[in-house]
Amino acid sequence: NLRELRGPSAMAPPLITAFVRPRLAAPLTWGTPIDSLIAVPAETEESVTSRALFIFGLTYVAYAVLYLARKPVSVVKTTLEAELKMSIAALGRIDAALLLAYTAGQLLLGRTVAMLGRTLPLVLAFALSGASTATFGLASSASSMATAWAASGFFAASANPLMVILIGEVFPASVRATAIGAWASSQQLGGIAANLVSAAVLRSYGWRSVFFVSGAAIAAFAPLLAVALPLCAPNPAAARPAATASPPQARAGAAKRRATAGPLAVRGAAAVAGGYTFIKMARYCLMFWLPFFLSKYCGFSPPAAASVATAFDVGGAAGNLAAGVLCDRLYGGRMMLASLHLSFATAAGFLAWAVLCAASVEGSPPVLLHVAAITFIGFCIAGPDGILGGGASRALVDYDPRHAGDRTLYAAVSGMVNGCGSIGAL
Repeated sequence: NLRELRGPSAMAPPLITAFVRPRLAAPLTWGTPIDSLIAVPAETEESVTSRALFIFGLTYVAYAVLYLARKPVSVVKTTLEAELKMSIAALGRIDAALLLAYTAGQLLLGRTVAMLGRTLPLVLAFALSGASTATFGLASSASSMATAWAASGFFAASANPLMVILIGEVFPASVRATAIGAWASSQQLGGIAANLVSAAVLRSYGWRSVFFVSGAAIAAFAPLLAVALPLCAPNPAAARPAATASPPQARAGAAKRRATAGPLAVRGAAAVAGGYTFIKMARYCLMFWLPFFLSKYCGFSPPAAASVATAFDVGGAAGNLAAGVLCDRLYGGRMMLASLHLSFATAAGFLAWAVLCAASVEGSPPVLLHVAAITFIGFCIAGPDGILGGGASRALVDYDPRHAGDRTLYAAVSGMVNGCGSIGAL
């Protein structure tokens, strides 16, 4: 294929040509190696529209605000331990309740979308998650808190997969990975903002007000999404990849297979779900427990631990954007290969940080080295997290010729992958 290229690209350095492949002219046939599965699909080149930018901005801010349904408990843990005499085990069960319910919500996403479509689950996600978060502020026991937090996680589960699918549909293939990578930085920036807002409200009004304010902010986006998303729904015909004509019998058979296909029927989906389980296991461990770990075992004071832990989110925000750009520019849209390399880098970062943590037990913690290691881990792990839990699900469906363009299956595969990720976090 490289012999057919013309112009300056034909003289690209070996390092570049080793990773970049030309865009495919038609859907792959059954039996194509999984290594070449995730390239940029053949679609008509389009410019980025104002509609796409509007959807990007609205969903970016909305999902960042949704982190107020996840972060507050980690901020008020010390307060709950002191005021309500809760044990560390009880606090852990509250986190586990959120993750278990979140997992269930994502695994049921395909069925939910088949029954309700895609806009209504998003609107309900914000309305009901906001109400459940506010209810947490009324609770006084670990069991009631776990119930409210579980409800919040269950209702919020559909937001990320459906928003990523929407971003993938409204942006052209040439910049899709970049757009999804940039959008995924809402997770880190939302986490930082949620920490700051929760800490400010806790300092001024107490821990219960943290959840009242958070719930109100989340629920406020429900009517905005209800009004905006139906007006900005993409054209179904335009979103379907180009395909050659087929006889009526073949089309009928394909329709029947689509009606009965589950996410495991998509080639590569199970492998992606398994890999994402381990990615989430590492990321959520740090997201929920990093400040506690730094103060308890690395010698940092609680305020210093909270400040150092912010480096994880800062690195992740940069990593999401960089991963999307690298996917489009260096890897030619090959999301799996980019995720593989970033996963190796993440593992190396964890090993280096383990050495630092062991050394800090013997003396004063090397603050700058801790910040550098945590930032590097956050940067590297954000790429596989955003890719495997986002754009890879759509690409897996589109490159399986039996299911290409099946929007319901987009949601089902994304829900399964993200649900397995939540099992890893749990």
